[in-house]
Amino acid sequence: MNIESRIIAVIFAWLITFPEIFIRLVFSITIIPISTSLHINYFYASILLSSFYIGYAFFNLPMGNLVDKYGYKVISISLIMLSIFTIVFSISESYLLSLISMFLLGVFSAPTYIGSVKLVSERNPNFRATAISFLNTAGPTSLLISNLILPGYIQTLDWRTIYIYISIFAIIVSIPVLFIKKFNHTYVKGAINRKSIIASFVRFSGFWGMWGISTYLFLLSHIEFNLSYVYSGIVSALFSIGALISIPSSGIISDLIKKRREISISFLIIFFFMLIIFPFIDRSIIFYMAFLLGFISFGYRTPLDAYISEITKGREATSMGLANLVSQPSLIIVPAVIGAIITFTGNVFLAFFTLSIGPLVAIILLFFLN
Repeated sequence: MNIESRIIAVIFAWLITFPEIFIRLVFSITIIPISTSLHINYFYASILLSSFYIGYAFFNLPMGNLVDKYGYKVISISLIMLSIFTIVFSISESYLLSLISMFLLGVFSAPTYIGSVKLVSERNPNFRATAISFLNTAGPTSLLISNLILPGYIQTLDWRTIYIYISIFAIIVSIPVLFIKKFNHTYVKGAINRKSIIASFVRFSGFWGMWGISTYLFLLSHIEFNLSYVYSGIVSALFSIGALISIPSSGIISDLIKKRREISISFLIIFFFMLIIFPFIDRSIIFYMAFLLGFISFGYRTPLDAYISEITKGREATSMGLANLVSQPSLIIVPAVIGAIITFTGNVFLAFFTLSIGPLVAIILLFFLN
């Protein structure tokens, strides 16, 4: 396959994953006006995000099987449905309807990332981690866009239009995805085995810290350091820039030295300690530390995802589906846990300490992954 086709595959994969990642990460900004609009506190607002992850997590494995079996038209259909329920969520004035809409958004988001990993893995077998690393920049890019632009936006304009825009984006992307052809493979072994199970639990623990801090850094900065929305947005934007630099760097290094496990361990150790010390840093260096935290917190993910995708050739979507099935429940739990800590204790250090448990457990599990 020529280089142009490989690059196009990565671009399409990135576009496929962007809508669902943006929907869940923009929640770190829209949680404030959503809470006001629905007349709920941060705990109940966090349950909305947990509802998304319930649908997302439990439909990953069946959706992975569907993508492996029927190809990328499954993703096209899911993007159309995602667009519809994004609009429903944006116009809802009922907490119950918002809860159901977020659950269904999670369900129809399930095949997007795992299908995208399959797409770039099939077409970039010798540069798998590098291709996945560029795919994974969709997350910090979403954070960067939302934290640079939206804090000022939500002070003057309706938060609902943000979701309308992303629904339009999803429906546009769904059209060309319908025509992507999948490769046919002969399976030599099952996608579910000891390695894939341990790696999935590593992912669970890493996600606890990585997506937890991604979602709540804006709010925690606003509370702990008494920053305005705009300055809290800058903190999160610098975090995102650090992540954007880290993800391709770790992917390229992983392909060059083929030490995926060791690279992940190194990043996770530093990530653990940074979460512990972050609440105690001086306000004058918060921008520098936010950048460094972003660089460190995302560095482990690409080598790990590349490792998972290599477990069974031709079953990448199923392998990643299992990984998401196991790992995503951390994102069902952590919004509720952190939301409860913020709402009922106001203890920011306790929130950061709770997030640090994730990378610590991931480090321990990686030593069993040989």
